[in-house]
Amino acid sequence: MIWVYTGLYTGTPAFIVPTYSERESNARRVAAVGAGDFIVPSKDAWGKRRVRVEELRAKIKHVLADPVYTMNARRISEKMGALGGASKAAYLIEDFGRELTPDLL
Repeated sequence: MIWVYTGLYTGTPAFIVPTYSERESNARRVAAVGAGDFIVPSKDAWGKRRVRVEELRAKIKHVLADPVYTMNARRISEKMGALGGASKAAYLIEDFGRELTPDLL
């Protein structure tokens, strides 16, 4: 999932093919905010996940050609940057931990 955040943080539109390690819900969320698109692989007769090359090619070309995806990815990047990034998240987690267990930290 970190790759989703990294791409959005850099303002890069995404094209996602969810696999075992990636979640379809992340792909759907990226598409919902207009920062990318995805294809869910289907299983063939042997249970292997497959995507059609023609569909893959067409969707990738669309994401690369349509500036709306880049604009949306950059908009999300700006919002993420305004929130403070990883260092702010670490501070908030540590601060929360101190509130719960002040004698252990």
